[in-house]
Amino acid sequence: MGAEPLAENDPSRIGPFTLLGRLGSGGMGRVYLGLAGGRFAAVKQVHPHLTDDEGFRRRFGHELDNLARLPAGVSAELLDSDRESRPPWLATAHIPGITLDEALRVNGGPMPVADVWLLLREAAAGLAVVNEVGIVHRDLKPSNVMLRADGLTLIDFGVAMALEQSRLTQSGMVIGTPAYMSPEQASSQRDLTGATDVFALGCLLGYAATGQPPYGDGGGVQMLYRIIHQEPDLAPLRAVDAELATVVADCLAREPQDRPTAAELAARAASHVAAGVPPWPPRVRELLATRRESAKRVPEPEAGERATEAAVELPPGSEPGPGPSGPKPGPQPDPEPAPELAPAPVPEPEPERRRLRLPRVLVIPLVVVATGGAVALTPYLLTPKDHDAHSPSGGGGTAAALPSTGTSTGSATPSGSNSAVRRGPSPSKGATSTSGGTHAGAAGTGTSGTRAGSGSAGRTGGSSSGSGGSGGSKTSGSSGGSGSSGGSAGGSSGSTGSSGSGSTITASGTHRLVSALDGHCLAYDVNHSTSAYLASCGSSGPFKWTYAAVSGGTFELRNAGSGNCLAGSGDNFSYVVSCGSSDADRWKLGRSTSSGTTLQNVSAGQCLQNDTTVGAYATTTACGSSADLLWSND
Repeated sequence: MGAEPLAENDPSRIGPFTLLGRLGSGGMGRVYLGLAGGRFAAVKQVHPHLTDDEGFRRRFGHELDNLARLPAGVSAELLDSDRESRPPWLATAHIPGITLDEALRVNGGPMPVADVWLLLREAAAGLAVVNEVGIVHRDLKPSNVMLRADGLTLIDFGVAMALEQSRLTQSGMVIGTPAYMSPEQASSQRDLTGATDVFALGCLLGYAATGQPPYGDGGGVQMLYRIIHQEPDLAPLRAVDAELATVVADCLAREPQDRPTAAELAARAASHVAAGVPPWPPRVRELLATRRESAKRVPEPEAGERATEAAVELPPGSEPGPGPSGPKPGPQPDPEPAPELAPAPVPEPEPERRRLRLPRVLVIPLVVVATGGAVALTPYLLTPKDHDAHSPSGGGGTAAALPSTGTSTGSATPSGSNSAVRRGPSPSKGATSTSGGTHAGAAGTGTSGTRAGSGSAGRTGGSSSGSGGSGGSKTSGSSGGSGSSGGSAGGSSGSTGSSGSGSTITASGTHRLVSALDGHCLAYDVNHSTSAYLASCGSSGPFKWTYAAVSGGTFELRNAGSGNCLAGSGDNFSYVVSCGSSDADRWKLGRSTSSGTTLQNVSAGQCLQNDTTVGAYATTTACGSSADLLWSND
């Protein structure tokens, strides 16, 4: 597989492996093309911001143990690893093949039916061997199926767990890729069996034959709800091959015990695979042949070039043995070497670059909905309105805005009650009070150039005054707000609301972070997941974030409830990690509008997003000025 050049912040070496390029990245880490001892390897390094997550490090260790237990030929051979390194890493033999999703792009569409039957036979045979030794893959999807010139290999057992180790999977955590999850996996059942992989295989077959999974595209809770409560759409598959559609329907049976075993599926597919016929479509075969040939040529090291540093021999203990990876069962065949960095020719225009938003390993916090500690997924658990059900605090909250431009003076004396902010266009935003209170209210509204009007969302029992924003004639509001050369915003009737005007944003103090998209607040609860999420605003520590200055205008966002920091990454994920672990937890202020300000991650260059498509989680994406990217202090 072609490797992209190393980025400036990529390492040049991991363990004994000289890194030649980057193969890809995901929720767990980055994968590099490495070279050591005259052979290529796929070197997976965990994201630095996960290094201090003991739960993750434990799961990574079990991944190594499971890789060591895999029978020969089922997956890529484990060459070396270091689970104690910071960050930890592992290296497997690189396979000069292409993933199933890449094959569909090269082919220009779905696979021929004959090749889908071959895919079924080969994948089912591999799963049968894996399931027999008590391992469930748990994340079977197109990018984890590697086509070879003579068959296929299942890769990335990164979220697999041995059945006897299932108790180590955190209660209430859903691990997998939404479009290929089984109902029992989506509802966070812990005692998963090989039937889970059979369900995923059925989804994968539908994708290979039609170009779309049976439950459609997408992710988050919407996808999980369809899998748990609705029937798959097999009409397109029936139009292609009715018998194959019947097999897929059997795989997608809602109850695990009603699905065929992987061994039974391999037997059913055998009669549909013709002997002596080359596997895969012609374009795919050509690309595989090219990569296989180029893999035979190992690049000579050239001094002074980062991507071709001198190769080193693997240390004597690099083969998995009684060391960190555990014993390796049975003899291992020599793996095929990996391809050169030069991109292989493809007999059609190069496919589009993969979008940044890769299929996610979904980790969803669930709610205890029954007595006795039983955990179950409720249909719309992570939609914004239902985040209250598992918010760290049951209280509501105010969402006041970050100030824009101008100056501000005034005071406010907040009471114990909160009122909702009136969101929407306004000439200026209320500022944090510096005397007698903590929050200033939203600005008033007006027409015809006048800034008179009612300032909403003030703290009851307080008083304030301040200069207005730019534009409009000099006016006064109903709560005594006044100003010159630009209007003012008075408080709303019935309370002595805060009013004020914009000022230059200062990333300091402790605040709630409010999304301009829906008025929900950024929250983090260590008992739920490693990610921050959006919920109705509460007043407890999990909803509060402290701006801690670092250098050059950058800062950390420290969660008051946990003491940890918000971090971003280049793969659209956000995490909450130990502060100071890397540049991933450093942020800076970005674009400001009347609705809020963007928060840009220094390491990834992306902005914090209220991504409702993945269940109202906080993610990162390309910066812009849309409401889902705008935030304000409260």
